[in-house]
Amino acid sequence: MTIPSSILVWLYSLISLSSPSTSIVTLTTNAFDITKGILLYTEIRMQMDRNGIPGEWNFEYRDQNGILIVTRNVNFTADALRPSFELKDLRNGYLEGAEVVPNGIRVYSGGSADDPFREKTLQVPEPAIVDAGFNYYIAQHFNRLIQGEKLTFNFVAPSQLDYFGFRMYMDKQMQYKGRSAVLIKMDIDNFFLRLFVDPIKLIYDTQTRSLVMYEGISNIYNEEGKSYKVRMEFAAP
Repeated sequence: MTIPSSILVWLYSLISLSSPSTSIVTLTTNAFDITKGILLYTEIRMQMDRNGIPGEWNFEYRDQNGILIVTRNVNFTADALRPSFELKDLRNGYLEGAEVVPNGIRVYSGGSADDPFREKTLQVPEPAIVDAGFNYYIAQHFNRLIQGEKLTFNFVAPSQLDYFGFRMYMDKQMQYKGRSAVLIKMDIDNFFLRLFVDPIKLIYDTQTRSLVMYEGISNIYNEEGKSYKVRMEFAAP
């Protein structure tokens, strides 16, 4: 049994104010190949939150030549852990996304020449996490993680029209670029499958509780349709 790389997607995760209550943040982050260290693409995120509550985030992904290749919209206004989102690959017309509906979580994917459009409504046991909602799940349980507790959750994978069980845990406390930090790992909640899939590595600043480094599977695909494996270092807030 193989694990679709797309289920390991994700996550990334200040400042100009348009009003006293709404903040607009633009963050540019380069994604480098884990083994070769070469630039693969650049992520540009415009994040609009209100009173510290997550709102709507819009992403652009540009290749090494600055050409826009993928866009992504994530809307947290209804549910921070299960945001609605849609990713569009401008190179081939591929779409994937998810949204909470009255009878579950609607997921869809496809639309390129060799991948017909499909959709399905899932019944996902709690805790259910969609896309970048993972970052807020960590924020909610940060103290439990740094105290050594292992947490499990169900991550929705629209490209597979399914969900998968994951676990996360603190691997170690550390110093990262002169900052007190913790390394958190995330992997499949299945012993046999973990033998074939590398964990995702996340470094969080322990004071700000912000993500400062991500290493693992990307939600951006190469020309062969396979997910990049990237390292991304995020600017300090």
